[in-house]
Amino acid sequence: MEQKTYTLNDGKKISMRPLIKEDRNKLANLYETMSESALKWIQKPKHYQLEERFRYPDYYISLVTLHNDDLIGYGEIQKDPMKRDGELLIHIHQDYQGVGLGTAMMIMLLKEATDQGLHSIKLKVAAENMKAVHLFSKFGFQEQITTMKVYSGKKHDTLYMSKQLKK
Repeated sequence: MEQKTYTLNDGKKISMRPLIKEDRNKLANLYETMSESALKWIQKPKHYQLEERFRYPDYYISLVTLHNDDLIGYGEIQKDPMKRDGELLIHIHQDYQGVGLGTAMMIMLLKEATDQGLHSIKLKVAAENMKAVHLFSKFGFQEQITTMKVYSGKKHDTLYMSKQLKK
């Protein structure tokens, strides 16, 4: 994956590139500056979980988005042990939601997953997180099952979605 520059719907220019070790502090700052409403739906990676991305890079497709040197979004696909399928997650700072950043990140992540020969991608998302559900549906993810999961101390319906990349 190579670095790309995009112009968002609001005119801001952002860059996207693979995660590097020097992003650790910027990534921590992303989660520290996200609002409660943005953090409501995500479980931010713990320090040791981030270290796995550097220790086992063949099992992760990790992408960061930057605006004016601030890290504003993080996305990844974690590959299964056979490197056949993956699980997607995307986290976007609330100040950059609704302006096309999620779409740009999805394009780049799915292209890389396809280029690396993954067969399918799965994800889980809170059913109430309509922006995310809409984004994933727009890219062809289909609901498989719904279960209950706790987000921010409350039970919510969780959609498990998947998309076939190769047959």
